[in-house]
Amino acid sequence: MQDIARRWSKIVVMNDIHEANRRGWDAISASWQAKVDAAGIWRRCHIEPQLVFAEEEMAWLTGIGGKQVAVLGSGDNLAVFALAGLGANVTSIDYSQEQLDCGIARARQLGLKIDFVLADVTDLSAIPSEKFDIVYTGGHVAVWVSSLARYFSEAARILVHKGLFIVSEYHPFRRVVSAGVHGYDKETRYLGRGPFEYDRAIDNTRGVTLTGPLPSFEFHWSVGDFINAIIAADCEILECQEFGETVETWEGLASGDIPATLMLVARKK
Repeated sequence: MQDIARRWSKIVVMNDIHEANRRGWDAISASWQAKVDAAGIWRRCHIEPQLVFAEEEMAWLTGIGGKQVAVLGSGDNLAVFALAGLGANVTSIDYSQEQLDCGIARARQLGLKIDFVLADVTDLSAIPSEKFDIVYTGGHVAVWVSSLARYFSEAARILVHKGLFIVSEYHPFRRVVSAGVHGYDKETRYLGRGPFEYDRAIDNTRGVTLTGPLPSFEFHWSVGDFINAIIAADCEILECQEFGETVETWEGLASGDIPATLMLVARKK
């Protein structure tokens, strides 16, 4: 019987910063996924995609049955499972083998046929050009990426002509007011892009034993950085939305006055 969760490629990591971040994700994956498991959304999001996608996103994800869709920086794979439930042929792409292995196991439990690719989002050379009708990325992916230009140009390369590129990211304005939770300067400027270094071992909250520090690096891209990287990737922006008032405990915010999400939808020219 053919495995419903297939793996494609050997990882290529662009630079030392990405390699450090990848090691960090591999190390804390069990802790992270334990929290995802406790929430239980992964068991239901393939039949209730609204648990993952806001209505602003869902407006662009109707009628995707049979479409080829890639999720870049798939992480907990909630978006992957929700898209598969909407009828798309989904490819999950991440540079953490631990994260992918968890996604593979869960896809089997849900009976979902998904391709899993181990790759850095800035080097998708394992994937042919013009393969996907839609590329979706976001949540908290860009913060780990040292080059938006390479990230988005690779996304555009694997899109078909007129394919949709959906970036639904944590709003850059919130990164300014939440700076400090990982130990870097609380007065980080909006245009202070980083990299900001911290020890990823502090993210361990579920009793996973870690040996030694896990230096990791964040980048704080501006709204303009996102827009310009999309334009440079030869994509036409169709819509920009800012939405969401939910506040997570780690953000240290008193209210959701600042939108949680910046969504940019573009079409490859």
